[in-house]
Amino acid sequence: MITGSSLKSLHILHSEAAIGWGGQEIRIIQETLMLLERGHTVSLVCQPGSPIEERCRAIHHPQFKFYSVAMPRPVSPGAFLALFRLVKNNKPDILHTHSSIDTWLMSFIGKWLRIPIIRSRHVSIAVKNIFPNNWLYSYFPERILTSGEAIRKLLIGLNGVTEEQVVSIPAGVDMQRFDPGVSGDAVRAELGLHPGQPLIGKIGVIRGWKGHVYFLEAVPLVLEHFPEARFIIVGAGPGYEEIKQRSLAPEFKGSVTVMGHREDIPEIIAAMDILVLASYAGEGTSQVIPQAFAMKTPVVATRGGSIAELFHDGERGVLADIKSGKSLAEGIVKVLKNPEWAGEVAQNAYDYCRQELTWDRKIDQTLQVYEEALNNYS
Repeated sequence: MITGSSLKSLHILHSEAAIGWGGQEIRIIQETLMLLERGHTVSLVCQPGSPIEERCRAIHHPQFKFYSVAMPRPVSPGAFLALFRLVKNNKPDILHTHSSIDTWLMSFIGKWLRIPIIRSRHVSIAVKNIFPNNWLYSYFPERILTSGEAIRKLLIGLNGVTEEQVVSIPAGVDMQRFDPGVSGDAVRAELGLHPGQPLIGKIGVIRGWKGHVYFLEAVPLVLEHFPEARFIIVGAGPGYEEIKQRSLAPEFKGSVTVMGHREDIPEIIAAMDILVLASYAGEGTSQVIPQAFAMKTPVVATRGGSIAELFHDGERGVLADIKSGKSLAEGIVKVLKNPEWAGEVAQNAYDYCRQELTWDRKIDQTLQVYEEALNNYS
């Protein structure tokens, strides 16, 4: 494993055509900051007016530049020409793509200019194994990075994709920011909670496959056992208004608070007794689970994506069935009724996180992939 200092300084150009803000975009920004910290140069291409563009404006570093380029579709002559000139002028060592549109555009440019392409796949949605979809994974990239082993297995099944080509690097966590010593007192005071009152929360972009509906289905079932329990939903997204309206239903008895987008995520996790992930599709290894691990907050999560491998058969968290509020409620009640056992599980998760999920380890693994890609081109 390389440590960054053993690899010459690189120039990595990230591209992201998505216009949302979630785990994928957060990870790109985190990787950018870590690469800069290691002495590498980073450029980032994104859509004008996107949340990731806003985050880029906050990065003030002499070895960082960002570019706003409209990327409306995979076949866009204007975008292709703009990106071609940008890449040719900047001369990066690596092109690292993240979404479908920017991958199509950058892949042709990389092949033309003979620059190694790294393709990240962050979600566990199956890729159609037909031309040209499989070509995007088999022909263009030197390596494909996946957010978990489950996604890696999906891509290995594509025609032309080899096992050696696909590398699983799950999401990591900044263990200085996410630490068991962080206080959640201010958040609990904001919610008007008294000491010992259970707080169960869900954090993430509010969209259909994230399972917010099933999280809400679990609420009345938990209240039967713990009438004082409170529930929070943190995040924004296309489903925000729908979920906010649902949260006001009489059966929830005023126990659900929809908090919207927040930046104080460590403090919110510290305030929780349980963090819940209810996704039923698309999930790789979410950002929020390693964050909860790092803070010793017990996690109840569905079996989708690569979550089961993180939990290691229940040693590090409670697994629930997908699309089942009942199963989520059973997991939540189990944790609340067995605090000593829940503490042991959270400690197991914390120990695993310190050993395997730190950002230093993840950036080492990513740099190793860059080195292999460059060696293949040399």
